[in-house]
Amino acid sequence: VQITFAFSIIIGIVAALGAYVFSYLIHLVETLCQVENVSESFSIGPWLIILPALGGILAGPLIYLFAREAKGHGVPEVMAAVIKNGGRIRPVVAVVKSIASALTIGTGGSAGSEGPIVQIGAGFGSTLGQIFRMPPRRINTFVACGAAGGIAAIFNAPFGGIMFSLEVILGEFRGLSFIYVAIASVVSALVSRALTGDHTIFAIEKMRSILSMSSSWEIIAFLGLGAFIAFVSKGFNFTLELFEDLYDKIKFPEYLKPATGGLAVGLMAYYATRIIPAQGLNNPLSVLGVGYHTIRQVLNPDNYINWTNANGIAMLVIALAMLAVYKIIATSFTLGSGGSGGIFAPTLFTGAMAGGLYGIVLQNIFPGHTAHPAVYALVGMGACFAGAAHAPITAIFILFEMSDSYEIILPIMAAVVVSTLVAHWINPESVYTAKLLQKGIEITKKDKSNILQSMVIKDVMIREVQTIPETMTMEERRKRVGTTLHTSLPVVNQNNDLVGIVTYKEIHLGIEDPTPDNELLARDFMLADPVTAYPDEPVDQVFKRMKSGAIGIAPIIKSEKVRKVVGIVTYSNIFEAYEKALLN
Repeated sequence: VQITFAFSIIIGIVAALGAYVFSYLIHLVETLCQVENVSESFSIGPWLIILPALGGILAGPLIYLFAREAKGHGVPEVMAAVIKNGGRIRPVVAVVKSIASALTIGTGGSAGSEGPIVQIGAGFGSTLGQIFRMPPRRINTFVACGAAGGIAAIFNAPFGGIMFSLEVILGEFRGLSFIYVAIASVVSALVSRALTGDHTIFAIEKMRSILSMSSSWEIIAFLGLGAFIAFVSKGFNFTLELFEDLYDKIKFPEYLKPATGGLAVGLMAYYATRIIPAQGLNNPLSVLGVGYHTIRQVLNPDNYINWTNANGIAMLVIALAMLAVYKIIATSFTLGSGGSGGIFAPTLFTGAMAGGLYGIVLQNIFPGHTAHPAVYALVGMGACFAGAAHAPITAIFILFEMSDSYEIILPIMAAVVVSTLVAHWINPESVYTAKLLQKGIEITKKDKSNILQSMVIKDVMIREVQTIPETMTMEERRKRVGTTLHTSLPVVNQNNDLVGIVTYKEIHLGIEDPTPDNELLARDFMLADPVTAYPDEPVDQVFKRMKSGAIGIAPIIKSEKVRKVVGIVTYSNIFEAYEKALLN
């Protein structure tokens, strides 16, 4: 317990530093590319169009060559590691994810920063657990600590980080898990505030005077908002999945696909935003990047007067609807094509636009009896993330921390809960679990029945393994069996590469062979195509292959290309590990 407590603190500190470096990388890329300048003028047209494509050109090969797990929004990959791989994440993933996401977001790709920072923090937690050879359940806890620390630091939301890790990553609220995750999240938030200051992402000072319901009866309107946003969030999920499927089917080099998505986003930013009928909302930053610039505009109640006076209410409703659709399509192009980023910021953006639209319509139907549309925009943000991710507790806490607005906690809770329920009714899979399901991973089956899925071969294999050369004669083997050799052994060539295996069955065939024992070589009677495994492979997959091959032993080789024997695994090794895991 003391060791885990100490490691939780270390993970929290490193997650905060990782978030700081990641934010700096995004800012550096944005500064180099002059992304902020596009909000002032369309005069840099050609550069604006190719900028996101340039990010895709740089990020695509990086992901393809070094860590394909860094593709897309990242959180499903962390969940898959927890469910199928005992929390093990390759250390290189965190490095590649941070660089690729900084390139994608910094050049204008439509994505958020929660996916990358979760994968970065979780990657460090996993690496720490692997270095100290922790059991899978403890590594999973470290992964959750890293994810919580990342969320807490990047959004200055320690409660949100805790709930995200428990609700989404682990899917459980066990006592000890909560304690360790809370420690990491709080430490990360404190370190982050020491580095960057204590601030909220959406400062809503101008909203303080309007943050209230007109009456208790208005809670019904917020329940309706939750139901409306549920359909919007499922539209977001459906479009993203559609684009991911389309890009998977397109026969085109994988490392160039992000560039095509970036080009589409650039064209949308330059041309499509021009027709948005609302001054200030019709700039490229409404499509490019995380979209916080536009969200802040929609949360400012003073802007609504200017927009309606300039173009009328109908045009403002159309503008907000167009922005929501644009963001969904731009995000689907960015992530569906293989760019690197998260879905948190895009869902907040989409929810803000849809919530503002809902509030304007309601205000005109019941003038003087509803809260300001900006309030509905704020509540819509949390409802949209909850509907997309099926994470209501996370949505409530993180929206509260990001806006520092306790005044409308009841409307937020009402809308978030209804959005989650309706979204689950529409489709029981969230934006995260749908991707896992495509990979054959069912989130509902990560309990005791799948203990073998959470273990990897290197945790159960015998490391001190004997091998015999393929030129060893039957005569020599007979003399050494029972004294210096086991009965079942891997066979290697002169380069020490695995070429086969000899078991009782092969020895029996060798005995029946008429060839003299001093001439019969191991390669003449060995099993040339044995069941093999890799150190990082889930135990359940290897166990299934061993059963189907009717063989009780499998050599462990370093990799598909490097066939050096690093261990062996038998049925008894697997059964002992399973029994130990059950007792734990």
